[in-house]
Amino acid sequence: MALAETPEATTLRAVEAMLAGLADCTGVERYDDRHYAANRLFTLVFPGEPAEVPQSFEGLSAVQQRVVRFIADQDAGGWPADGMEALRRWKVPTGHSDLRAYVGSVQAGR
Repeated sequence: MALAETPEATTLRAVEAMLAGLADCTGVERYDDRHYAANRLFTLVFPGEPAEVPQSFEGLSAVQQRVVRFIADQDAGGWPADGMEALRRWKVPTGHSDLRAYVGSVQAGR
């Protein structure tokens, strides 16, 4: 998470590194680490209120799309609820099946 404190924090490469770290945070004993990392990452990638709410998955930046795809690929109960607040502000679905459909509609159209 040291990357999260740098200006490069929202580059695709840095986000990939943070997602890899999140994937390694498993088990009950790592819940606090996962909670902090997810909340910090979501806040960086989905900052504040969007100037214009994206109308679709394609309207998100490449970095935002990567984070949303990563979350959609995880187990439904794997994310701290308050970390998802950043997604809600951007009108990205947060229910697991809704999120998968949101991403899947793009993947199915490829």
